[in-house]
Amino acid sequence: MIDSMKTVGRLAASFGLSRSTLLYYDSIGLLKPSGRSPAGYRLYSDRDLQRLEQIVLLRGMGVSLEKMRICLDKPKEGVVPLLLERMFAINGQISSLRQQQKALLALIEADGSLAGIKSKLHLFADFGREAGVTEQNAGQIHRAFERASPSLHRRFLRYLGFTPAEIEMFIKSLRSH
Repeated sequence: MIDSMKTVGRLAASFGLSRSTLLYYDSIGLLKPSGRSPAGYRLYSDRDLQRLEQIVLLRGMGVSLEKMRICLDKPKEGVVPLLLERMFAINGQISSLRQQQKALLALIEADGSLAGIKSKLHLFADFGREAGVTEQNAGQIHRAFERASPSLHRRFLRYLGFTPAEIEMFIKSLRSH
């Protein structure tokens, strides 16, 4: 049985983790070794390996170690409530970031130092070409932007210095293609 078990170093290496990470997981009760070698080394079973797979997956999703310990210690309750809780937290973070984004854009627009930027459109064109925008895909990019967020797309066009009439004409041309 001991021959099929992994030491802390081998288990850590197989997951790209540090040895100290697994020792920490042991200290907080998240991943206890199934046994010890005659020399006292921690030994991990296939079941421990499966638990570590779950830990790594949940950690990658931003779940706290304490919450995952509680969840993994109660397998009958399942992981779905924990995942839903995390998803709701992410939704809140996204909402907060969008509000920050809108506030930043409002500050940029209110500053006025970007007024008249239309005369500098060649700078944006150069940047676009560097980013892979071509005449062939520019329309697709604007159509995708318009579909994803019409208000932000229009704000972006205003930021570039286009008038409301020019923007409406441009949007109509996007729809006709």
